[in-house]
Amino acid sequence: MTQEQLNEMLTDVINEALEEGIPVPSNIYPQVKINKRTKKRLGCCIREEGGFRIEISEFILECNSKHIKSVMAHEVLHSCEGCNNHGSLWKEYAAIMNTKYGYNIKRLVDLEELGIENRYAKTNIKYIMKCQSCGKEYPRQRYTCVMKKINAYRCTCGGKLTVIEL
Repeated sequence: MTQEQLNEMLTDVINEALEEGIPVPSNIYPQVKINKRTKKRLGCCIREEGGFRIEISEFILECNSKHIKSVMAHEVLHSCEGCNNHGSLWKEYAAIMNTKYGYNIKRLVDLEELGIENRYAKTNIKYIMKCQSCGKEYPRQRYTCVMKKINAYRCTCGGKLTVIEL
C-alpha cells in the first residue's frame, strides 16, 4: 500500500463522515503517518498545533483496505469535538459509520478479525496475560510471579486476567 493510497483512503473516510453529518474538523492533516515502532495499538489521533494527525501502525498494512479504512475512521472520529475518548458520542458516530459503510469501528478489535496472524509467532513471547473483559493482552517471554498468582491481579480496566501459553 502506497502513501498516496493511504492518504486517499483518509480523504474518503473524512468525506464519508461528513456526508453522514458527523462534525469532523477541517484541520486534519491530509497525510497519514505510519508508525513503525508501535506493536500494540492499531492507530492514533494526535492533536498537534494547528490540527490533528492520523497515525496508523505499520503492521496493519497487512490488512485489506476495508479494515485499514475502519481503523482510520476510528481515529478520525476521535478528532470530533467531545470524542477524544470512547464515550457515548464517539460510540454514536461509530455506529453511524458502521451501519452506513460496513466498518467495524469499536473500542478494541481482535487482530484475528483483521486477518492478522499471531504477531507473537516470530518473537520470544511464550505467554500472554489476557483480560477477559476488554481483551487487552500483556505478552511475556517467561512465566512471571504475577502469572503464578493471576487471580490476585486485574487488568487496567478492572477485568479478570487469564494466562495463555503459546
